Amino acid sequence: MKNEFIETSRVTAFWEAVKAVSDMEKGHPGMMLAWGYAGRGKTECARTYATRNENAKYIRVFEDWTPRAMLSTICEELNGMKPGHIHTAKRIIIEEVDDSDKILLIDEADRLTVKHIEHLRDIHDETDCPIVLIGEPSIYTQIKSRTRIWRRFTQAVEFGPLLNEDIILFGLKNCGIRIAPEAARTLKTKSKGSFGFLIHYMTMLEGIATSNKIEDIGLDIVNGLPDDLLPKPKSERFLR
Repeated sequence: MKNEFIETSRVTAFWEAVKAVSDMEKGHPGMMLAWGYAGRGKTECARTYATRNENAKYIRVFEDWTPRAMLSTICEELNGMKPGHIHTAKRIIIEEVDDSDKILLIDEADRLTVKHIEHLRDIHDETDCPIVLIGEPSIYTQIKSRTRIWRRFTQAVEFGPLLNEDIILFGLKNCGIRIAPEAARTLKTKSKGSFGFLIHYMTMLEGIATSNKIEDIGLDIVNGLPDDLLPKPKSERFLR
C-alpha cells in the first residue's frame, strides 16, 4: 500500500480556513478550531499542512501538560530555546511570532484547560498570530462556552465521518483498486467512518486483489470482510 496523502473535502476545508485566518487584517480576530472524533484525519491533515508550509509550526499537546510545559515547547519549536519560566517563554513566543507569517497548529487541544487556552489567547491578542486548535469534539464545547475566548475564533472545521468518494479515492491512489460505489458505502459502515479502521480494511482488499489478480472490488468481496476488526472476548466455562 502506498502512503499517499489524500486531499479529501475536509482537508480542503481545513486548508482554506487556515488561509482565511492567515489573511485576516491586523487587529482582527484570527483563531481557528478544527474538531472531530479520533481516526477522522485531523492530525495527518495538520502535519501535512505544516510540512508543506514553512511558516506553520505543529505542536502536539501531551497529557497533563502544565501551561509552562506548553509554552516552553512552543518556544522550542519556534527557535530551539526551552525557557523554564512561563513569563519568559511567553515573551519569547510573542517576539518570535509578532510581525511574522507564523501559524501555530496545536493538536490534541482537547487536553488543554481553559488556563492553557487563555495563554494562547494572550499570544494571539498581542501579535495577531493565527492559532489553530485541533481536537476531539469536547474542545468545541469547551471553547464555545467561554464567550471571551469564542469570539476570537473566526473559522471552524468539523472532520466528520469518511465520505464514499474519500474511500473510492483512497483505494485508487494508495492500493490501485477500483471500489464500486455500493462497496464503498458498506466499507464506510464497517470502518465506522474512521480512516484508522479503513486502512486495515484496505490492506485486506489489496491482498485479495493481488491474490486474485483483480482490480475491481465489488460489494460481494466487501461483504466477506469481518464487521469487527478486533475479536470479541469469548465466554469460558470453568470446571468445578
